[in-house]
Amino acid sequence: MKHWLLALFLSLTTLTCLASNPGDYQLGAGDVVKVAVYANPDLATEGMLSSKGELSFPLLGKVRLAGQTIDQAQNRIAEALRTGGYVNQPQVTLVVSQYRSQQVSAIGEFNHPGVIALDRPTDLLSVVALAGGVDPNGGDSVVVIHGRERTVYSISQLMAETDMNKRTVLLGSGDVVYAPRSLVFVNGEVNHPGGFRLEVGMTVIQAVAEAGGFTPKASQRSVAIHRTLPGGEKVDLNAGLTDALQVGDVVDVAESWF
Repeated sequence: MKHWLLALFLSLTTLTCLASNPGDYQLGAGDVVKVAVYANPDLATEGMLSSKGELSFPLLGKVRLAGQTIDQAQNRIAEALRTGGYVNQPQVTLVVSQYRSQQVSAIGEFNHPGVIALDRPTDLLSVVALAGGVDPNGGDSVVVIHGRERTVYSISQLMAETDMNKRTVLLGSGDVVYAPRSLVFVNGEVNHPGGFRLEVGMTVIQAVAEAGGFTPKASQRSVAIHRTLPGGEKVDLNAGLTDALQVGDVVDVAESWF
C-alpha cells in the first residue's frame, strides 16, 4: 500500500471529527427520525420525513423539519406542543436513525464505489477513505463534480498540506467524487509487459522498472511513447528514460539489433 493511502486511512477519524459537529446536520426528505417527549410515552414517534420534509406527529399533524438542525427540530416540536396546550414544559429528544437525505456518490476507480450518506459536513479525504481508497487502476487525482463545476484534486498534495483549512475540502449533498482510470502501458522488450498505475511524476525508466526491467535484447536508446492528445489525435514520441509520462501513454521498447 502506498504511503499516502495508508496515511489517508489513519487520518479518517481525525478528519471526520475536524469537519464539523454532527449537530450541524440539517434534516431533509427521506431521513428517518425517532422523537421522544419526556414523561409522555404516548407521543413517542418514529417516521420518515416526507418529500416535503414533514414528519407526521401525534396531536400536531404534519410538522415541517426539513432544513432544521437536530436542536432546531427539537425546539420546533416542543414549541408546537406548548403553544397547542398539549404539554406544559415539553422536553423533546430527536435522534436520526437513518440518514438518507444528504448523500455523495463515489464513482470510478474506488475499491468500494457507491453512495455515501452524510451524517455531518464531510471532507473529500474522508469520502475517499469511506469508499475504500483508490484501487490499483486509479491514480493520485480525483475529480469533485458539483453541479456543472468540476475540480481536480491531488490526494497526495491534500495529505501533505499542513494547513487544515486547505486540506479539508468539504462536500455537500449531491456532490460526486470521481476517480478516473490512471494507467500507463509498457510493451516490447521488458520482462513483464502490461498496464501499470501511473504514479505522481512517473518517468519512462520508472515504468520500465514496474514492468520488470529491460530484457537482454532491449535497446535502451530505442524507446517510444505512443500518446493520445486531448483532442483524440495520436502521436508517436521518441522517449528519453527520464521523460515524464501521462495517463494512457504506451511505452514501447524496441529490440536491439546489435
